[in-house]
Amino acid sequence: MKGEKYISRKRKTPSLKKTELVVFKDDKGIVSFSIHIEALYYIESDTNYITIFYSDQKKLEKHLMRSSLKMVLEQNVNENLIRCHRSYIVNFEKVKLYKKDKDGGIIELSNDALPSIPVSKSYLENVLHKFNIQ
Repeated sequence: MKGEKYISRKRKTPSLKKTELVVFKDDKGIVSFSIHIEALYYIESDTNYITIFYSDQKKLEKHLMRSSLKMVLEQNVNENLIRCHRSYIVNFEKVKLYKKDKDGGIIELSNDALPSIPVSKSYLENVLHKFNIQ
């Protein structure tokens, strides 16, 4: 399609520490789930719930819990967790490519079995910053 722009992830970021955990607390502040950062693909929000998509022994899994994306980012200070849409956070280490379109764009993850993740215009600068382009 005319005017499309693809950006492959060429830049190397510091490797993830295999022991680094992402901790998920529920809406009451109680730890409900934790996962090693290298297993996490993305987090999707739907009203008062989030679904965490991750790999467990090379098998795709998901975990549903009551929380919000805002709480996830407040509780986990990690440069690889980036908000790309009001309903999505992605692990930048799992991003394969970004494709620009008129609404912001989409992110494709390193696992082809996962859907493309939308990038909204309001979070576009945040995503492009991770690719070192603006």
